[in-house]
Amino acid sequence: MIFAKRSLALDNGASWLLPRLVGMAKAKEIALFGGMWSGEEVAAMGLVNRVVPVDELDAFVDDWATTLAAGPPLALSMTKTLLHASSMSSMEQAVEDEARCQALNFSTKDTAEAMAAFAEKREPVFIGR
Repeated sequence: MIFAKRSLALDNGASWLLPRLVGMAKAKEIALFGGMWSGEEVAAMGLVNRVVPVDELDAFVDDWATTLAAGPPLALSMTKTLLHASSMSSMEQAVEDEARCQALNFSTKDTAEAMAAFAEKREPVFIGR
């Protein structure tokens, strides 16, 4: 976040997202001082999921991409939506939203495939329906 060093205010939703990720005090430090942090430091702050040596980065990204691509598209999409909405909703609303998503999921071929694959002790093959 080098905006301040360039005489700019935060941008791209950073003023909303940063305090939610790291807390207000750390967000102010990051935004107002515009410092540089190591991978380990930003991982400790919760700003990145992993710190990976550069020579392992491509393999790591390929593995994550392959895993996500093989996942159930509808359920993953709903999960992302639920997670994003949770910061602006009550616990009761989140539970209601989850129930609606689960009702829809149980009507999909992907959920039937997941259940069959579990019973047959094999990996599921999802089609996004």
